[in-house]
Amino acid sequence: MSEAPAGRRVRTSSSTGTRTRVRSHALLPDRHSWVDIAFTLALALVALSALGSSFTGSTYLVVGMLGAVVAVVVTHLTRAAGWPIISAVVICVVLFFLLGGPLCLRSLGDSALFPGASTIASVADQAVFGWKDLLTTLPPVDGDGPLLVLPWLAGMLAGLVGLGLAHLPVRRAWLAAVLPVVGMTLVLSGAILLGVRHPESLLLQGSVFAGLALAWLAVRARRASASVQGGTTSYVRGVGAVVMIALAAAVAFPLSAVLAGRDADRAVARNWVEPPFDIGKYPSPLAGFRKYVNPKGTSTGANVYDKTLLEVDGELPEGTRVRFATMDRYDGMVWGASDNALPGPADDSFQRVSSTIDNPVPDPADGAADPTEVTITLGEGWSGVWLPTIGSLQSMTFDTGDARTKAEVFRYNLATSTAVVPTGLQPGDRYTFTEVQPDDELTPETVGSAEVTSLPPSASFIQAPADKWTEDAGTDPMDRVLAAAEHLRSQGKYSDGVGRTQKIYVAGHSVWRLSDEFVNAPQIVGNDEQYAATMALIANQIGVPARVVLGAVVPASGVVTGADVSAWVELRAADGSWRTLPTEAFMSLTPPADQVPETNTPMSGTVIPPPNPIPPPSDAGEQSDADLKERKASRKDAAEDEGLVASLPSWVGVVVTYVGGPLLLVALVLGAIVAFKAWRRLRRRRADSMSARFVGAWRELVDHARDLGQPVPLGPTVTRREQSVGIVSGQAAVLARRADSFVFGPSVPAEAAAATYWESVDAERRAMSQEVGRWQRLRAAVSLRSLRPARTTREADTRAPGADDEATTGEPVVRRGARLRALADWRSRRTPD
Repeated sequence: MSEAPAGRRVRTSSSTGTRTRVRSHALLPDRHSWVDIAFTLALALVALSALGSSFTGSTYLVVGMLGAVVAVVVTHLTRAAGWPIISAVVICVVLFFLLGGPLCLRSLGDSALFPGASTIASVADQAVFGWKDLLTTLPPVDGDGPLLVLPWLAGMLAGLVGLGLAHLPVRRAWLAAVLPVVGMTLVLSGAILLGVRHPESLLLQGSVFAGLALAWLAVRARRASASVQGGTTSYVRGVGAVVMIALAAAVAFPLSAVLAGRDADRAVARNWVEPPFDIGKYPSPLAGFRKYVNPKGTSTGANVYDKTLLEVDGELPEGTRVRFATMDRYDGMVWGASDNALPGPADDSFQRVSSTIDNPVPDPADGAADPTEVTITLGEGWSGVWLPTIGSLQSMTFDTGDARTKAEVFRYNLATSTAVVPTGLQPGDRYTFTEVQPDDELTPETVGSAEVTSLPPSASFIQAPADKWTEDAGTDPMDRVLAAAEHLRSQGKYSDGVGRTQKIYVAGHSVWRLSDEFVNAPQIVGNDEQYAATMALIANQIGVPARVVLGAVVPASGVVTGADVSAWVELRAADGSWRTLPTEAFMSLTPPADQVPETNTPMSGTVIPPPNPIPPPSDAGEQSDADLKERKASRKDAAEDEGLVASLPSWVGVVVTYVGGPLLLVALVLGAIVAFKAWRRLRRRRADSMSARFVGAWRELVDHARDLGQPVPLGPTVTRREQSVGIVSGQAAVLARRADSFVFGPSVPAEAAAATYWESVDAERRAMSQEVGRWQRLRAAVSLRSLRPARTTREADTRAPGADDEATTGEPVVRRGARLRALADWRSRRTPD
């Protein structure tokens, strides 16, 4: 034995003097296996990198590559041991569950060696349904959360597919070379499909992957062809192939960017998966605005005017607004939150988000504010699902309560900066987030967006006031919006509808409240709810997209009470940003004059008697004399009917109560049996297959004979001709032969033939009924014999052609004497009419 490279031995033959290199152990990979393993792991690394935009950090890549390594090792060992590929799959499934808990869920389960039932269930749940959570969560998701099961699974699949197909025995050389490369390409395609619209790295996923795939394809093709190359020629050829692949990748990368466009979005599954969340099912918070107003001594339990809603802790500039909810769609009744109300640069949908939120904001170098960390603690006056936030969220962490559950169901809308916790919020809940204050100041230079907005037809009432109030403002949309806001502020009055003389100003912002009771009323009177709702409608009517926001300006103390809550309007600028139109720009704080009741009779003295009470209006309106006479006549007829019932003997009521009910129930049951048989007969008559119609007609004849009490043989070995022996009918044998000739015939029966056969069967059924008495016919109609299943579910007419060869010869199977004895016995038991 002589020296050899590490991992190999050199065996010398004493007779021939030849030396053969052999592996030190059968389980160690040979040179070709090492090449396949290296390419598989390299391509798996590139494919898993496509998930980089979906997860935070690099833990996902480590876990995924561990899965690929485990799968590669298992696949190689099972192949070296001579086991089939299915054994590698089974072992990988076991290891997936055993190691999935410690690697992905950070859980060892109930014992030191094996995971518990809860851990295995969690791993399985994430493996089956995790993709749905990934696609409905705003990327990137937490890189150390339970969704790590997906990279773990993807890595194991990549290892199994790559090395498993590389060792798959196939006859054609070109197919053996192509299969593993195609398999790894599919793995990359799956990772891209689960990724985001913008690639993590075009250079890595495009050029590098293509170069590795082509190199592996060339190596495997050369290996499969078994061509002999000599000396240094093979190395020169290999280096030349690598150089050519590198040049092709270098040219393809910039060329693909030019042809496809650098900003072109990819087709990913996230584009077609809608988040399973309906924000429209939650009531509009603007409709409950009156719980924040001053009750003036008439407070109820729902009023939170003087209660603490939330405490804000953070270095915030003066005048910072905390947002409760943004309402961007009007349906004629309320302004409410919705998905995709207006297209824009940000996703306008309520999506699941992780602790890190990919929320694009202007760069601080361009004058934008720096990120600020804010902590909010909910007070005794807060409840519901809406989560107060500030600015544009960059991260979110729940600190109290069931923090994990809240984080899993937390939803955030990037376009409206509105947050929701569907499980609800309670006083004392605390959460911390990082936010960036956007530039939302409305300046004279702000140009309104020209995006098309839609209003319901019922909101057309706003067009006339909008045109009237802005006729002197020119043609610029933003100038017209500000002119309408000034008209509302200068001509309107403020009232919360609290007080004896102001109760006529009701709550709400429906079409009726905003039209007849607000803009078209003699005096415009309302509070934040009516003013903000109307201002947003006017802006949309003019052509500037607008939405309503409910929130508060954070006071210097950081404690927000119900008294601080207000509603304002946001207008969309030409650059796509939203600018705030503050409440004081369109709402007056001047109360209306007290409404003093008018009277035409001068009163003297110091005491004024109260006015006569006004009867409530009738729902039916004024009644005419004819209506009154008709009502009197109907009451008289009803009284006569009651008198007639009272004159009947008491035993009649007892009989109707205790006998009529059971009789009615029996009648319903019998009627149901008859109806079911009729439905069964109709279904058999209208079967899709013509042969099935013949079979159904014969079964109808057999069932009728059974209901009449005739001894018809049943079973899987009984043919139709054998059954015809037990049917008391002169045409049963003929009908059985006709059915066999059509069912087992060489051609498909015609529809007319099936209809004719059914007519013959119906005629024979009627003839059989005429042979028995009336009472027996009634019993047959409600008999359950034909509804009871036979002893076996397979009957003779489902057998293949030729199964009843004895019957087709014309020789009877049952002797005539037995038939006559059966018929005589049946006739002796028949009940006479």
